[in-house]
Amino acid sequence: MRTESLCCWSTLFLMWVVINGLDAIWLYFYVQACVSPNPRTAVNRTHSGFQGYEVMMYIFGFFWSSVNAFVTWGYFAWLCSSNGTKRNSSGYTFVKVLFNLLVVFPVFVVLVVMPFFGGWIVVPLAQKWAWNHRCDTYPMYAILDGKGYYDARYIPNVAHFYQTGNINSLYTFDISDNDSSDIWNFHLREWDTDQSQIPLDFYPTMQQISYNFIDDSVTANCTIPVAPGSNNVTSVPCLTGTFNPNTPLSFNLTSIPLLNTTSNPSAIPQVNTLLRTVDKQWAFGDDAPSLILRAVDPSSNTLRQTNIIRTAVTKKGDCTQLKVCLAGVPGREGAAVGAEIMAPLGLILMRQADYANECTAPSDDN
Repeated sequence: MRTESLCCWSTLFLMWVVINGLDAIWLYFYVQACVSPNPRTAVNRTHSGFQGYEVMMYIFGFFWSSVNAFVTWGYFAWLCSSNGTKRNSSGYTFVKVLFNLLVVFPVFVVLVVMPFFGGWIVVPLAQKWAWNHRCDTYPMYAILDGKGYYDARYIPNVAHFYQTGNINSLYTFDISDNDSSDIWNFHLREWDTDQSQIPLDFYPTMQQISYNFIDDSVTANCTIPVAPGSNNVTSVPCLTGTFNPNTPLSFNLTSIPLLNTTSNPSAIPQVNTLLRTVDKQWAFGDDAPSLILRAVDPSSNTLRQTNIIRTAVTKKGDCTQLKVCLAGVPGREGAAVGAEIMAPLGLILMRQADYANECTAPSDDN
């Protein structure tokens, strides 16, 4: 009888340990989907699927936290009983007290708290880390700052550009529709750093990008000096193309990659680039835009392995700000501010502006 009882309790204990392990894995993939959603996994392949995953995690988490609380109460009740404290050959010693206080009790606290509250605890910590470090391996990043629900009409939706490792913004672009929902412009708003201090590869000659949503076309002008070393500038067409703003987000761009030292644009050959997101869904009604954008190999219509653009996360405590990592086409001068960056970024800013308004709206207006 004693052997059967011991076997039964051993089986229950093993099942309890396994379920706690599986719940930890459940939480891990939830956190990953929240702060590193791209490329998509089975957890967040669709937005609705991820929402279902989240709801079930919290429902089960509440139940399992309750189970672990009961187990905790049972263990310490036994420990304080005569069976748990009686002095025998394996007597209740001072070391045993310290072990239960410093090891067992913290473990039980984690087991009681994490199944239900783990998402609320871990996600903000992981989000803060991702905000600070997700773009460390990229040459540049942009912070897309959307206008909140209560912001005045004159507050613009802007993108601040940074060189990785430098906390000071280089320049700011904004997006506007000029009272027409069909034509939008993504253009340079202001220089935040003296132009002479901006490295050549990070200097944006493409300063005016226009999106036509009637035929889904994009065009841009570049601003370059009229002669080498001249302070006088001229604006020349440097981008034409088309885009698909739906799923997946894609671009077919023909551009002339001009640097701030270029004075004869006709001598620069045009380049054609196809871009497409890794996952189909990239924009959501109740979340920030989330994507990895890569170049397409035209010969096989498959994505290359290098990221052109990758969204990071929204800022902890401020859903209006989204960090975006910028790389550009490998091996090309000025790639971090080339057409493959600037054309998609304007569209991403539009969707971040939509989300910024939605996430700051009062609940009765959502």
